Amino acid sequence: MDINDYQKNVREYIDYPKEIGPYSVILSLVKNMGKLSEKLNDVLINNHGSFDDKKRMNTMITLGDIIFDITNMASDLDCTMNDILSINLMKYQNTESNENNKNSM
Repeated sequence: MDINDYQKNVREYIDYPKEIGPYSVILSLVKNMGKLSEKLNDVLINNHGSFDDKKRMNTMITLGDIIFDITNMASDLDCTMNDILSINLMKYQNTESNENNKNSM
């Protein structure tokens, strides 16, 4: 699935007033990051860092919730996910390029 198609489709599932969108989304994002942290901690402690199929699926579901939140935040700020991902990739490419230039001196 294309990320921008996903972004358009998930807008029908938001349940907060548009005017408080970014503030509502950040609270949901923090909640879901906490859930992810708990799941990873459980895998580390109880499964010695190994994911079984059930734990992997539950983690994927939580990652999906985080992507849902981030995607809605982007929409609330009138950004496309494609633009955000492109900018982010360029940032890392520039950082890598800068590091390579430093190492070659």
